[in-house]
Amino acid sequence: MAHLHEDKDWGNDPKTDNPKHLPKPTGWRVLVKPQVPMTKTSGGLYLPEQSRDNEEYLTAHGVILDHGPLAWCERESGRQWHYGRWANIGDHVTFGKYAGQKLVIDGVKLLLLNDDEITSVVPEGCNIQNYIP
Repeated sequence: MAHLHEDKDWGNDPKTDNPKHLPKPTGWRVLVKPQVPMTKTSGGLYLPEQSRDNEEYLTAHGVILDHGPLAWCERESGRQWHYGRWANIGDHVTFGKYAGQKLVIDGVKLLLLNDDEITSVVPEGCNIQNYIP
């Protein structure tokens, strides 16, 4: 597991930067690891703290780490939604800026979302950037 350092863009590789102990989502909840903002540019310039804070505030995308047994199912009956499961573990997704319960496990920021708080699945290779209007 990687450790948080100011000089490293940490937390953006779901294969190596996951916490050792993941909570198991219950019901229709989905565990997501949000994208962590960069601390420096590709040219090696460190970004100002306010810029990093702004980007972290606007970040509303991440990777699904796990989901509960009722995710993408009807709340009353437990039957899978008629259009099925649209996101799987490992998919990059977007969600509302204020959605979910924020957790820090083993030093890694995580979100516990309801399945209906996921707004889209991002295609593989798509580069998402935040912006301030």
